[in-house]
Amino acid sequence: MSVLLAGVAAYTVLFTLLVSTAEHLSRPAALAGALAAHRILPAPAALAAVAIAGEAVLAGAGIVALLRPGGEGLLVGALAGSAALLALYAGYGLLVRSTGRARPCGCSRVELPMTGWVVARAAVLAGLALVALSLSDSIVALNRADAALAVVLLASATFTALLWHLPAAMYDPATAPAGRPTTGRSLGTTEKGLPG
Repeated sequence: MSVLLAGVAAYTVLFTLLVSTAEHLSRPAALAGALAAHRILPAPAALAAVAIAGEAVLAGAGIVALLRPGGEGLLVGALAGSAALLALYAGYGLLVRSTGRARPCGCSRVELPMTGWVVARAAVLAGLALVALSLSDSIVALNRADAALAVVLLASATFTALLWHLPAAMYDPATAPAGRPTTGRSLGTTEKGLPG
């Protein structure tokens, strides 16, 4: 059981960091623009670049560690760094929400406000990174092609997709408080609400 839990936790965190990196690289100005709109941190463009690079390095290091025999130390470092980064994201999300300036979160190409679901996703992922870190000796490596790895990868891909889309799925523009986006335009629809 610990093999399944450790593997799913680790791969879900690493896959989510990969997805996040890809989303940020596809629209690099989104995160910097969101940080500037929050008006909390200085040098939003530089901090956005550091965050994106951090996600890429942590995901890459974790995957390299899982491909190489003897990569346990690198994996532990990647998981510890992921837990710290994701906990920072959750804390920053809480801070932004406490200011009442729940502008776009900047976490993907889709322009969503910084909702509690964005914060919850970061907190859950930080928790998963800690679970994986505590069970790091039980994580199924990528160089082991068997049924256990297949189950772990399928479950992780499912949880990654669910967690990644959670904030968008739970956001209802019709019930958004004033000052937040209220049209579906940022969610890929036209002003008339038709798919764009």
